Amino acid sequence: MSFNLKIKLSITRYHFLQTLFAGITITLIILLGETFSNNVINAAIGSSVALVFLHPGNKQNRFRSLFGGNIVAIITFLFLHFLFLSFNQDLFITIYERDFHLFSGLSFTLCILLMSITDTEHIPAAGTSIGLSVNNLDYTLILFILFSILFLYALKVNINKFGKNLF
Repeated sequence: MSFNLKIKLSITRYHFLQTLFAGITITLIILLGETFSNNVINAAIGSSVALVFLHPGNKQNRFRSLFGGNIVAIITFLFLHFLFLSFNQDLFITIYERDFHLFSGLSFTLCILLMSITDTEHIPAAGTSIGLSVNNLDYTLILFILFSILFLYALKVNINKFGKNLF
């Protein structure tokens, strides 16, 4: 079995600037959501930030996918939340119960299915459905996610003008 490793040796100003702006962006987003966000949501949004800044021309960064994929994740979470709540009132008391794992797995699965059906694939948004499931229902967190994604899309529009795909 042969393994061919290609190393990209040409580092440009785009590499430095786009990664610097990506780091600043995720830092600002995490600071804004410090009091009510969680690590899973931060990781999902951080993955979106990386995708937007490193590969702004990617199909998953168009508005339909970036915003739509997160909307699908939120709707999936809300649907399953109310469905599970109707069968088990104690579901969200602790995340260490088996119900949490079942809920997260179902939320993720339904989310990626609906994203693929609606042509709103944004892979990092699948993590949003899991991130929402580690806490009680919190509409502030949902608004934070929507605000962060809209802010990120606004930055993406400017990156298309001044940046380039880094891979």
